[in-house]
Amino acid sequence: REVVQTADDTLATADARHAAPSPVALGRYRLTRRLGAGAFGVVWLAHDERLDRVVAVKRIELHDEQVAARAEREALAAARLQHPGIVALYEAGRDEDAVYLVSELVRGRTLADLVEDGALSDRDILRIGAALCDALAHAHARGVVHRDVKPANIMVPERPSGEAGLAKLTDFGVATMAGDDALTRTGDVVGTLAYMAPEQAEGHAVEGEADLYALALVLYEALSGVNPIRAGGAAATARRVGTRLPPLARQRRDLPREACAAIDRAVLPRPEDRGTPEDLRLALDAAVDGAAREAGPVAVDPLTPRYASPAPASATSSAASP
Repeated sequence: REVVQTADDTLATADARHAAPSPVALGRYRLTRRLGAGAFGVVWLAHDERLDRVVAVKRIELHDEQVAARAEREALAAARLQHPGIVALYEAGRDEDAVYLVSELVRGRTLADLVEDGALSDRDILRIGAALCDALAHAHARGVVHRDVKPANIMVPERPSGEAGLAKLTDFGVATMAGDDALTRTGDVVGTLAYMAPEQAEGHAVEGEADLYALALVLYEALSGVNPIRAGGAAATARRVGTRLPPLARQRRDLPREACAAIDRAVLPRPEDRGTPEDLRLALDAAVDGAAREAGPVAVDPLTPRYASPAPASATSSAASP
């Protein structure tokens, strides 16, 4: 829940101007309320005193060089991108204690929260998937590979500005960029194992096909109610990475066939077999009208195979989370 605003946030920010002084970052962003925290930083609701607007400020403490490098990478990657489906970065800066990333404040929830609550229909999920395909295509065209696409890194705004902004990618902290030295050496693994493409889990250099795989697996999970790769721990999950997943249509026989076929293709083990974000987007768009409009949790058939078969263990490192 990295960048989330409730209905009371604007009022809270206004009230804060008349309350006891709160910390100010970079000389202009008054931090009014903590919104959430992750492994590498804390996100604050803040008021931009120069432009009189509400923003989100991620504060990343400089306790080691790797954390500083990740913060710089996130800023550089986000600065290359300008798309309704990607959280916009307004400014980056630092002081002696921390790096600050100032971004648009997204009023909404993460896809992870919405799926867990059964708040999305099949039609919603397909439309969100199509929007994210466009966002990834935009990033890849500018040499940026996200490398950590997962439900917790996808924001769903309460009031999207249009079809392209139905969902927004966030957290480019482990992204790779064309023409730049990699944050990690070949053989290192960063990202989240349960959504990681096989080539990424093996420590190879990755291209946009790894993001496509992760997005398709996110959609597979949202539509079927299960992630076939996730297991009880990192080692067990790693053994499933690189396997061929059960066909989505076997999990959900009521889903439009073109959507199932495109998602199945995008999660194939070999990158060259997956197609492109454009291929997936076209199939999702074609399937939207035939998808259910009613929200609710997915009912998983207990007689249907839910998990991928075990595969040989892939090389992993401590940078990857299960």
